[in-house]
Amino acid sequence: FICRFAFRIIGKKRIHALIGSLKVGRERGRMSKLKEMGQVEIIPCNFDEISDFVGAHMQGYSHQLDSWPEERLVDHPKQLILVDGQRAGYAVIQEKSLEYFYVNQENFRNAPLILEEVVRQKEIQTVFVMTQDALLSALIAEWEYDKEKVSCGFSDTGNGVKLNVLEKGEIFRKAIAADFEGIMRMSGDFFDEPGAGYGSLEERIEAGIIFVLTENGRLMGAGIMERSQLFKGAVSIGMYTSSEFRKKGVARKILVNLKNQAYDQDLTPVAGCWYYNTLSRKSLEASGMIVASIGFMATLKSKETLPLRTGNPPGELVE
Repeated sequence: FICRFAFRIIGKKRIHALIGSLKVGRERGRMSKLKEMGQVEIIPCNFDEISDFVGAHMQGYSHQLDSWPEERLVDHPKQLILVDGQRAGYAVIQEKSLEYFYVNQENFRNAPLILEEVVRQKEIQTVFVMTQDALLSALIAEWEYDKEKVSCGFSDTGNGVKLNVLEKGEIFRKAIAADFEGIMRMSGDFFDEPGAGYGSLEERIEAGIIFVLTENGRLMGAGIMERSQLFKGAVSIGMYTSSEFRKKGVARKILVNLKNQAYDQDLTPVAGCWYYNTLSRKSLEASGMIVASIGFMATLKSKETLPLRTGNPPGELVE
């Protein structure tokens, strides 16, 4: 009704002219800010060229990453961000999806505009946001977007206290070569996919990071411990339960024993799972882990352009 009323009072051509002038004004504002800040360049690079930025970025996280988002940072294409010819930060971009974004402290003031330039130059359509990343979370909050929840990141509340949760006949141990076929039959490619520096289940068994839980020789489930590539002293834990033993507390037993292994090595366990994997979430929580971060995919629409305004809500517009 308001729009129809406005069209009658002001006229269709006038409305379109006003909208056009707003767009022109926004573009002029963007160009003016760019001129003041300096040209933004985004160029392909390798990990070593941005390792200092990655280290500073990770230190600012409220919680450590588990292996899945960490692999995206390590393995996916990386871009060095230059502002006025000077190193300013980095981005990780897979096709038209922005997965990581960081600028150094000297460029924090210009972070919103630098992000806009990354989105514009690289034709970014989606942004993967983790709530433990305060900078990107705040920057994306100024955009209009559709949200798809993707992942949960877990931190440990065990405080290094070991628990004995095994029952009579149950054994938790490192996997050996003879366990390979049984684990593959049970879990498919769950432990066999390349990642975190390993190419297969066989390599992981040989490296001693796969564990099995058995009951009188029967395979109940398996677990994995992957040392973080970015966070010193952190280890990502995960598990898979045989279908015949599900909903019997087996997942919790595997996770608790993986945590015990981590404590023995003075490591901090972290974990993650798909947001909608409710059984894994319950198992992780039952083992003493808590959700510390939510990952979501933001499909960008536009960035909000705020008018000049002062005072408390509703405020006063300033011409």
